[in-house]
Amino acid sequence: MPDFSLGLSALRSSQHALEVISNNIANANTEGYHRQTTHLEALPSNDRGGIRTGAGVKVNYIERVRNRITESSLTDVIADVSHVDQLLELEKQIEASFLNGSASLGEELDQFFGEISKLTASPDEPAQRSAVIESGSRLAGVLRQTSGQLEDLKSAVEFQITQEIEILNQEMITLSDLNVKIQELTAQGAQPNAELDARDALLNKIAKIVGITRNDYNSGELNLRIGTVAIQQTSEANQFSLTEPADGELALQMDDSDRSVQLEGGRLAALFEIYNSTIPKYEQKLDDIATGLVREVDSVHATGVGSDGPFRNLIGSRVVGESNLPLNQTSTVFPISAGDLTVSIIETDGTRRNETISIDPAVDSLEDVAAKLAGITDLSASVNLTTNQLQLYSAEGVTFDFTGSIETRPALDSFTGTSVPTFSGDYTGVDTQDRSFAIVGSGEVGISDNLFLNIYDDSGTLVNEVNIGNGYEAGTAIDTGDGLSVSLSRGSVNTGDQFQTRLTKQPDETGILAALGINSFFSGVNAKTIDVDTQISQNHERFASGKSGDAADTTNLFRFGDLENLKALPGDLTFTEFINEVTIEIGFQVNTSQSLSTSLHSLELRLEQEQGAYSGVDLNEEMVYLQQFQKSYEAAARVIQVTDEILDELFSIFR
Repeated sequence: MPDFSLGLSALRSSQHALEVISNNIANANTEGYHRQTTHLEALPSNDRGGIRTGAGVKVNYIERVRNRITESSLTDVIADVSHVDQLLELEKQIEASFLNGSASLGEELDQFFGEISKLTASPDEPAQRSAVIESGSRLAGVLRQTSGQLEDLKSAVEFQITQEIEILNQEMITLSDLNVKIQELTAQGAQPNAELDARDALLNKIAKIVGITRNDYNSGELNLRIGTVAIQQTSEANQFSLTEPADGELALQMDDSDRSVQLEGGRLAALFEIYNSTIPKYEQKLDDIATGLVREVDSVHATGVGSDGPFRNLIGSRVVGESNLPLNQTSTVFPISAGDLTVSIIETDGTRRNETISIDPAVDSLEDVAAKLAGITDLSASVNLTTNQLQLYSAEGVTFDFTGSIETRPALDSFTGTSVPTFSGDYTGVDTQDRSFAIVGSGEVGISDNLFLNIYDDSGTLVNEVNIGNGYEAGTAIDTGDGLSVSLSRGSVNTGDQFQTRLTKQPDETGILAALGINSFFSGVNAKTIDVDTQISQNHERFASGKSGDAADTTNLFRFGDLENLKALPGDLTFTEFINEVTIEIGFQVNTSQSLSTSLHSLELRLEQEQGAYSGVDLNEEMVYLQQFQKSYEAAARVIQVTDEILDELFSIFR
C-alpha cells in the first residue's frame, strides 16, 4: 500500500535545502560568512516480498564550504599586514622627528657652523657674535625637541600596548566562550556553522593584534598558538599582561608564567619592536650627536676666552659620581684620559706664566686634581662635596685661563744676568714641545761682542744660534720658528745662563675641562638636556672666540670651524655625515616597510578573492539552486498529492 513517507522525506529535504539557500542569499554580503551546502542521502531501501524499493531521502549534513589552507594563509597574511602597517606608521613618525622642515637637525647644524664662519670674517661684530650663540641655541633646541618627540612617541606606544593587551584579553574571553559553545553543539550532534564563522572572524581580529598559528579540523577542534605559547581551548580564557624586566624593555606574559611571549606578527609585535628596539636606537643616535657636539665644542671653548678675557673664578657645570674615587672608577660625563693640563696665570700687567699638572684617571680623583691645581701659585681649587663640582678661584689682582698661549716670561731660576727675556707670538707647531735657550758669552745685550743665544729643540738639538750682542737692538723680537719669538731687554747676561718654555698645542690633553663643564659653551650632556650655557647666553662676550681676549682674535674660531669636518662620531663620521646617515637609514626603513606593506596588501587581496571565490555566496548560483529545490519541493508535494488520491480511491471501494 502506498504511504506518504517518500513524499514527506522529499518535501522535508527540499525544505531544508531551500532554507539553507535562503540563508546563503540573506548573508551574501555578511563579512566572514561561509556559504553552506546541503548534502542529501538516500534512506535505506525497504524489502517488500523480495522487491527492494527506495525509502526516500534525508539531509545528511549541511557543509560549511571552506578551504583550510586558504583560510590559514589569509590569517597569517592579516597578521603580517597589521604588523608592517603598524611599523610603517611609527617609522614615519620617527622620520618626521628628524625632518622638521626648516628646523631640521642637519640644517641647524649647517647654520651653526655657517655663523661661526661669518664671525671669523668679522670677529669684532657684536651682532655676529650673538648670531653664533643664537644659532647654537636653536641647534640645541632642535635636539631637545627631537628627543622630546621620540620620548612622547615612546610613551604613546606604551599606552597603545596596554590598550591592545586589554582588547586581546577581551577577545580571548570571547574565543573561549565560542570554543565551549562549539564543543557543546558538536557533542549534541549539531553543526555549529554560525559559531565557526564567528570564530574564524574573531581569529582574524586576534591575528591583527598578535600573530597566531592555527590548525583547525572538520570536527571543529582548534589548535592555536600565539608566538611561542599554546592557547588552551577550555572555559578558562588565557589572559595576557605587560611586564617590564630589569633591562627596561617591555614584554608580554601569559597568565602566571614568568616567561615572555615571543610574538611573530600583529600590531603588538610591531609596538614592542618600536618601543624596545627602534626608538632606543634612534634615541642613542640622537644622543651620539648631542654628546659629540657638547664634548667637542666644549673642549674647544674651554681652552679659549671671549672678549671679556681671562677669569677670576670658574665653577664646573658637570659633576662626577664620587669625588674621592679615581676618575676612571666613578661616573663622568665624558671619558678622561691620562695627560697634561696647562693653566695660564695672568698678572695685571699682562704677564703670563704657564703651569702644567699631570692627571692620571687611574690614580687621581677629582679631589686629587683639585689639590694639584691648588698647588699652583695664585690659584685656589676645591671640590664642592655636596654637588661634586670643581671650583676655581684666582688670587687678588690676577686671572687665569686654559688657553695654553705662549707665556710672556719664563722662569729665571738658571739665569743670573739682569737682562729679561720675553716671549711673544702664537704657537703654530703640530705638537706640544719644550724649547730651551742658553747664553754663550758674557756681557751686555746689544753692546758686547761675541754674545749669542743658542736655541734648542725638544730633543736638545741646537737648531739656531742668534747674535744678541753688538748689532742686536735690545727688545727686538727674534723669530725662533713655529710662531714663537723671543726678545731680551738691555742688561747683562752670563755664559751658561739658561731659560726655557713649553709650547703647548693642546692645553687639555685629558678632556677633563669638558667633562667637568669648565668654561663650557653648552650645558647638559645629551639630546634631552643640551642647551647653551647660561653664562654664554646672558653674556655674549663670554663666547670664547680667541685666546687673547682681543675681540678681533679669531684663533679659536678656526678651531670651532674645524669641528665641522672632524670625524668625531661612531663609524668615523663627521656630524653632517652622521646626521645624513641617520636620516637615510630611517628613510630606507620607511621605504622598505612601505614596499612590503604594498606587497602584503596585494597578497591579502588575492587571498580574500580566493577565499571569496571558494566560500563566498554567488547569487546567480544560489538562484539556480533555489529553482532546483523549488521544483523538487513542488514535485514532492505532487507525490504526496498523488498518494493521497490513490488512497482516497482505494478507500472509496470499501465505503
